[in-house]
Amino acid sequence: MRHSDSIQTWKKDIIHYHLNQSYGELNTQPDIDYLLDKYHIFPNETLYVIDCKRAQLESLSENFNQIIGIERKNKNDLSVLYDHVDESNTSALHHWVMTNLRTAFNKSTGVQTEKDVFKCLYKTFDGRVLLKCTTGLVYDSAGAMRYTLGKLIDMTGLTSFQHFGYEYDGPNKEKFYQMYKSGLDHECILTKREKEILCLLREGFTSRVIASKLYISVHTVDTHRRNIIDKMGTKTAMEAYRKCKNSGWL
Repeated sequence: MRHSDSIQTWKKDIIHYHLNQSYGELNTQPDIDYLLDKYHIFPNETLYVIDCKRAQLESLSENFNQIIGIERKNKNDLSVLYDHVDESNTSALHHWVMTNLRTAFNKSTGVQTEKDVFKCLYKTFDGRVLLKCTTGLVYDSAGAMRYTLGKLIDMTGLTSFQHFGYEYDGPNKEKFYQMYKSGLDHECILTKREKEILCLLREGFTSRVIASKLYISVHTVDTHRRNIIDKMGTKTAMEAYRKCKNSGWL
């Protein structure tokens, strides 16, 4: 699969973000045996640890290549986590990863290691569905995240996939969700009303019913509908909805 220059650029952004942090002293190292014993994996799962300071990945299970569906050219390069992603999901995944890095890289944000978990569901270039779960593992003396633990789960055939999805789990899930949504709202090219109408269209409501629900005219609903399609560069409102979901805007 060939990735566009923009995709190559955002992979570099993620790597550079890891490399350009202010790190302190490290008092402890991840206990690999402990992790393997604690996080039992099934055949459709793979476990890995990321050394944030070096932007390097170490797979902890032999089936890592099988799960991501590609052979790793650079064995420990962090970008391997993104080389297999379908292009329709790359924009949403990029925003998801970068937002969570900014949220969790500094321990002062309150993230709790191995308790606060960041999850997203995406499609691979060969049509499979993967669930990515990440949690902070070790912070250093400067409060910078030094190691993270990740798990990839092949959900193909186990769940239906319509678009990129995400979820927070753990004691800070509501705070992290609001931080993420705030960034999306700032980035989204649709207005709040347009997003509202798009979601109602997705539910199958006609323009007349939507007009009644929102106390606006049918003409106004149809105008919003045309604007949505024009902004998203699609032919139908349903295509616009899927594109917005894959951008993480809804």
